[in-house]
Amino acid sequence: MACLPPKPNPTELRLPIWAEQYRIEDYRNVHCRLYARCIDAAVREDWEGFTCQKCALFRRDEAPHAASHAFDQPADNGRP
Repeated sequence: MACLPPKPNPTELRLPIWAEQYRIEDYRNVHCRLYARCIDAAVREDWEGFTCQKCALFRRDEAPHAASHAFDQPADNGRP
């Protein structure tokens, strides 16, 4: 039996998020592979805001770390 792909699971957030008071990372995982689908769902529902806190992927898809990209850059042999 094949595993079903994860589904977006945004939850409406009725509190305003102000940059001075809250960090967006406390409410959303902007690095999630489904983040764009959650934005689409929130727009369709006409929500003022949403949170990812109840989603199973909230802590799973983390921000990329430098180590994962350090060797992905092409070599520049023209520089001394």
